[in-house]
Amino acid sequence: MIHTLRLQNEEADALFWHLAAEAGLDPKDRWVGGYAAYEWAHLRHVLGSYRLDVAGKDVLEFGCNVGGSLVVLAALGARATGVDVDPSLPPLALANCRRHGLEARTTAIEAGRALPFDDASFDLIVANSVLEYVADDALARTIGEFHRLLRPGGHLLICGTASRLSPKESHSGRWLVNYWPRALDRLTGRPLQRGLSPLALAAALKGRFARAPDTDAAWCSARVAIHGRLTTATRACRAVGRLTGLGPGWISPTIELLLRRL
Repeated sequence: MIHTLRLQNEEADALFWHLAAEAGLDPKDRWVGGYAAYEWAHLRHVLGSYRLDVAGKDVLEFGCNVGGSLVVLAALGARATGVDVDPSLPPLALANCRRHGLEARTTAIEAGRALPFDDASFDLIVANSVLEYVADDALARTIGEFHRLLRPGGHLLICGTASRLSPKESHSGRWLVNYWPRALDRLTGRPLQRGLSPLALAAALKGRFARAPDTDAAWCSARVAIHGRLTTATRACRAVGRLTGLGPGWISPTIELLLRRL
């Protein structure tokens, strides 16, 4: 396992910048050129807190975007495969991996609703900041695909997923938009990003996945690893999670769950 991320290929770095610009993205943006570094400081600690040792494992990232999480998974020793519905993003994700010297461990392809892999192909599936973008009528089908692709006893990690319970949508920063009915979008002609409903997610998971053990303590451990302490807000999530029996990962503004395939 490597302990820091370093750019190792200038040619691939130039390609990454070129592909990002072609896709209409700013490679200097934190969420483009800096996304791998961000996930190294976040996803890496989430994986460690949940004791997910990915070294030598087959891992699928659903919604690979520019490859920030894919870089981290490969750096930690996984055989990492990324998929994204946007055809411009898998080449960008691969260039990101290549510029970090990790191309030998990564694959990324365009894929739609049906994922083009054999049954039981993966040990772990990571859905990082992506399920909130899946259409309501496609969520159950997507979760069903995860169930099909995981090996018996495999795990699904959902993290960074904006929750519709939160008064502030975590990606856009808009207040109260999570509570507006979607019918208003049709009236105004302005489709707005909303979080994922925990109720809809729970319904899609039912009969397919169960919560892994000791995840409440792991959630708290991840917050300390990332932020250095439990904030007042995270303590409140922990308290409400205990009170309801749901756990803090269901309660927090971004849903974070480690689930075991049934």
